[in-house]
Amino acid sequence: MINYFFTYIDKIPKELHNSLFSSQHLLALGMVALTWIIIILLFKDKAVESKWKAVKWMALTLPVLEAAQMLWYKSIGEFSWGYTLPLHLCSLMSVLLPVMAFTRNRLLQEYSYAIGMAPALMTLLTPDVYYYPSLSFIYLQTMLVHGIICLIPLFMVFCMGFRPDIRRLPKVVGLLVCFAVLIVPVNYITDGNYFFLRYPAPGSPMEGFSQMVGSPWYLVPTLMLGCVLWFAFYLPFVLIEFVASRKKSADMLQNEAVEEEKPALMR
Repeated sequence: MINYFFTYIDKIPKELHNSLFSSQHLLALGMVALTWIIIILLFKDKAVESKWKAVKWMALTLPVLEAAQMLWYKSIGEFSWGYTLPLHLCSLMSVLLPVMAFTRNRLLQEYSYAIGMAPALMTLLTPDVYYYPSLSFIYLQTMLVHGIICLIPLFMVFCMGFRPDIRRLPKVVGLLVCFAVLIVPVNYITDGNYFFLRYPAPGSPMEGFSQMVGSPWYLVPTLMLGCVLWFAFYLPFVLIEFVASRKKSADMLQNEAVEEEKPALMR
């Protein structure tokens, strides 16, 4: 299998092709999740600046991996202006996450959690290169890139005290829409499919949606799936804030009651 590490899928024997949720795929997912846990535990008690330095290094790994992917496609004669530029929803994070890491911009932090993590997690579960063997460059590159895109917001939540705020979600969605609008003419010029605006990614839930409602209407249930994921991602923090607010109100009422009792006790 290692002999086909840099080989394009058309030249790899079919008996070596991978499949979704095969033992190879599940092993890769387990290794990605284990890496998340190890890195979070290693940095949990480090100083804040050390944690930001780690975020910067993780973020800077992304453009390197994206450049390596483009060079690979170029070397095998499969480079395409309509596919291999870092303009997909996830590959765009190779630009946005380094900017976020160095500027510490709060909106981009929220974007990395809400927009970066959901599609990256879905790609880990249903990678569009799932048919490649696990021991192939493009498969490992895909798992690494999307693993890092998920790791950075998880790292900020569990190591750095970052708390996603659902009140910022409309601004985040607005930023996503702006990017999508800019991508439309790029798709037209390059005959590309960035942001999967023209047809779904193979093996993804979008492909199933497309079979049910057609194209481009598959984008509607895709958005609905995104809303379900956002609900799951934000619900714990909404509940934490609600409980903290109720506790604060109860403490204030208790303090007021104590203050009212003080004059009576002094009589």
